[in-house]
Amino acid sequence: MFFYLSKFVWFFLQPSAAAIFIILIGLLFLKTRRRKFGRKLITLGAVAVLLIAFSPLGRQLMIPLEDRFPVQSLEIEAGKKVDGIIVLGGTVHMTITDQRGVPSLVSGAERIIEAVKLAKKHPQARIVLAGGPNTIVSKPTADSEVVKQLMTDMGVKPERIELETSSKNTWQNAMMAKEIAQPTPGETWVLVTSAYHMPRAIGCFRAVNWPVIAYPVDFTTGGERSRFQPFYYALDGVTVTDIAAKEWLGLLAYYLSGRTTSVFPSPVQYN
Repeated sequence: MFFYLSKFVWFFLQPSAAAIFIILIGLLFLKTRRRKFGRKLITLGAVAVLLIAFSPLGRQLMIPLEDRFPVQSLEIEAGKKVDGIIVLGGTVHMTITDQRGVPSLVSGAERIIEAVKLAKKHPQARIVLAGGPNTIVSKPTADSEVVKQLMTDMGVKPERIELETSSKNTWQNAMMAKEIAQPTPGETWVLVTSAYHMPRAIGCFRAVNWPVIAYPVDFTTGGERSRFQPFYYALDGVTVTDIAAKEWLGLLAYYLSGRTTSVFPSPVQYN
């Protein structure tokens, strides 16, 4: 229920859609006696669209998320034994994949690429792919099944890969992946997901008592150096702003629903 409710609520709350809805409501008021109010709504919505599409707003929201957990590759490459690698779903456009019959990847495809690189650097590590069907309008193949095939095609031995194929959100990713992995105390597990998604993901893994090393990938900004840089392409601004807003809302929703113990999980577990 949480999955379907979150999808429904987010459809209306995503900044780009909310701005368009404000404009549409304003247009409706133009047909009534409150035309002046309608014009104000249209102006408000138009300004919001411009801010979302071209201003640095999206970067301001995104950078704190992406910079929360530092890249751990140097520590891992220095000889630290890795017992397992967890790769979260969200990289496959399942509807197009099922319709075309070939894998179609979304922006999070770096999760797969970096996971393959880690797998080759640590050939003894187990690999758990967490991700079930990621759409509510059909019943596609699980995300993790497609990712397994891609990783196998890229040289990872299929017998190393374990699949979790039922989860629909980050909280379920953590719970169900742990059931499959059965990690023991003292083992080192690395979590691969998009940098902006890492705070919420780490919060969920901590909530199920599974300490993992954050391995953020798939960055959408250049960090502090790009904080005040406007967007040249409107679609880029809309995408970054909507994704960042979704993560902040998700962090709050997960905290309020008890799925994490901190609003904004940090590299230090007790913070």
